[in-house]
Amino acid sequence: MIDLYENKVETAKESSTASLKEIFGVFKMKALWQIIVYIIFSWTFYTVFDQQMFPQFFTQFFATKALGQQMYGVLNSVEVFLEAIMMACVPWLMKKIGVRKTLLVGITIMVVRIGGCGLVTNPLGVSCIKLLHAPETACFALGLFRYFTLHFDTKVSATLYMVGYQIAAQVGQIIFSTPLGDLRDHIGYSHTFLVISGITLIAGIYATFILKKDDVDVNGQPLN
Repeated sequence: MIDLYENKVETAKESSTASLKEIFGVFKMKALWQIIVYIIFSWTFYTVFDQQMFPQFFTQFFATKALGQQMYGVLNSVEVFLEAIMMACVPWLMKKIGVRKTLLVGITIMVVRIGGCGLVTNPLGVSCIKLLHAPETACFALGLFRYFTLHFDTKVSATLYMVGYQIAAQVGQIIFSTPLGDLRDHIGYSHTFLVISGITLIAGIYATFILKKDDVDVNGQPLN
């Protein structure tokens, strides 16, 4: 009896583990490549803006670079605290409005934050806009992971998330960091931010067409 039980357990484990064929098969999925395009023209551009441009942009509002860096450190600490809170709140939000709408909320906040930094000209306003990073990141990252576990086989959802989100974003940064840096040198921070905001807006419009509704093609873990 014990041997029979152990065999059943092992069989269940094997059936729930993705094979190499299934893992490499994700690259043949049209839906994955649609998500990759979405990630590259949204999260990639946002990351270049947030990590490579915003810190230097923010410090320009203060009398000295040292003071600007100090204030940025304080602001970043507050934002990290708020992000932790939002990470706990977003799962509740997804249950209320759904995964697809949560993702669309995330990219809407992204567009507002980037564009707002291109329009606001005082440190207080820019600081407030910076804090939008907390709900935006939580909605985008958690929403995307739940989207994969909802619409795709859970055996390959982690692979899809890694390829569609992590790797695509890193590759996108390598490709676009230099061109965006050159653009900033030619037209300045504010206008570059407006350009990036426009690109992410287009990505958001694209997302409304390619993101599946929560009750369509539920091949993974359904919503409760």
